[in-house]
Amino acid sequence: MKLVATAVLAMTLFATTAAAGPPLRLWVKNASTVTIDKLYVEIMGTDWGAERLRGKTIEPKGKMQFMLEDGVDKCVVDLKLLSTAGKEYSYRARLCEDHTFTFRGRP
Repeated sequence: MKLVATAVLAMTLFATTAAAGPPLRLWVKNASTVTIDKLYVEIMGTDWGAERLRGKTIEPKGKMQFMLEDGVDKCVVDLKLLSTAGKEYSYRARLCEDHTFTFRGRP
């Protein structure tokens, strides 16, 4: 019985890991005059998770790379950005072919 339970658990873990797919590199480019102070990413089927900038900022004309490792579908993600002035911006980004999101400072 233990052997069967172990085999079922192993198959479940393998299926979950296989469905998640490989990590995706997301580039966020700042093409605005606004400094990005906080960034949250919600991969379809997950929650917002931790703030991604961790005390850093993305200055105007700057860019930063992030690894998206969780979730099944990384083709479409939701982004929430907060400026140093406290303004919040929300977007849905399609990353199927181009793994870059360009922030222009408007919703």
